[in-house]
Amino acid sequence: MSLQYSTTSFAAHKDEAPFEIEELFFSRTDERGVIAAGNEVFRRVSEYSWEELVGAPHKIIRHPDMPKGVFYIFWERIKKGLATGAYVKNRAKDGRYYWVYAIISPIQGGYVSVRLKPTSKVFDSAKATYAEILKLEEQEGLTPEQSAAAIRAKLQEMGFPSYGAFSSYAIAQEMHARDHALSRAEDGRLQSLKNLLPTLKSLDEQQQSLFASFAKIRGIPSNMRIVASRLEPAGGPISAISQNYRLMSDEVTNHLGGFRVETENKSLSESVILRVYQGLFMMAASRLQREVKTVASEALSRGTEKDGFQQEVEILTKLLDEYTLEAGQVLMSVFNDVTALTRSAKDLRQLVTGLDSIRVLCRVEAGRLGAQSVSLTPVIDQLDTFHVEIDKTLEQILELADKIKTLVEAAMPRSFNGTLQYQATMARR
Repeated sequence: MSLQYSTTSFAAHKDEAPFEIEELFFSRTDERGVIAAGNEVFRRVSEYSWEELVGAPHKIIRHPDMPKGVFYIFWERIKKGLATGAYVKNRAKDGRYYWVYAIISPIQGGYVSVRLKPTSKVFDSAKATYAEILKLEEQEGLTPEQSAAAIRAKLQEMGFPSYGAFSSYAIAQEMHARDHALSRAEDGRLQSLKNLLPTLKSLDEQQQSLFASFAKIRGIPSNMRIVASRLEPAGGPISAISQNYRLMSDEVTNHLGGFRVETENKSLSESVILRVYQGLFMMAASRLQREVKTVASEALSRGTEKDGFQQEVEILTKLLDEYTLEAGQVLMSVFNDVTALTRSAKDLRQLVTGLDSIRVLCRVEAGRLGAQSVSLTPVIDQLDTFHVEIDKTLEQILELADKIKTLVEAAMPRSFNGTLQYQATMARR
């Protein structure tokens, strides 16, 4: 096939191509992005014939309003085997445009792109961001890589830790908006996952508070020894208390490793947040895959698709199974990590109780010393403040962890529920 595609071959058309919210379409390409197949909705909206589409590069429908950085991120991710979602403005053969939210999935020998009509508030934000980045590309001559970096920086300003996190949030919002527009009940599993994110952020805040509180007490044993040296020989017991407090506080500090990821310098909740975004993407994508598979199967039964379409239905079915499996595995890992965090919090609470007994001994010794203990008062006050903070923080961590596990259970695919219930039972023993 030898067709030439240039921006000048299209009409300067500002109208939108007809594409209804209840419609879904998809296309399949080889590893180079050359179109191999698709459904009839794709052909109709693009305004091309199958003879023109099959064998043509997918950029045949690319719109010049799209920032190059978006496609750079696309290819960077899917070449690593990562399914990727993005808002894309396409152009039909007659020059009209149409927006989609596309999920591109790597498959053996190429890729499958499933698209829906975007209608959420996130879509409005994305369009504004694209216009801003496109202007930078034109005015500053950004390379695709530089444009991609600018997009990621913009998303971080919006509060998303990565492009993957943004695409997860976007597809979840689009599925919610689609359900609302079609008068369907919101997917309960997706809702649970969306509720997980603010809960996990609260958990991370409490973990950071925990780390900060323990950082404050590192100097307390030294302060005790200084006070004890001033009170010699009466300060001998204070010196012994400071030594015991140091040993126990070191044990407590070492136990904080249970709240961090071993291979990374980040809190466990930060790591979990990234996986929840991944699970959210997989769960929303599996819902979309299930719907488009149904649409494709019905079209095949009606005979409205071309010969050989059964292969496309089989590919969509396999993708649905893969998405469902990965979503379940990700959520299982989240549940296991939060269960481990709960155990760490309970163990830490016991250790802090031991520290608290030393604090009481310090107060008793101060009472024995009477007026001589005035220099010890600031240290005791610091200990009192620390233990109140720690008790409160650990209580909140345990409450949030229980809430997170409940939400994960509600979001888990049905096929994983039995395994999850077994693990939850074993964790309570």
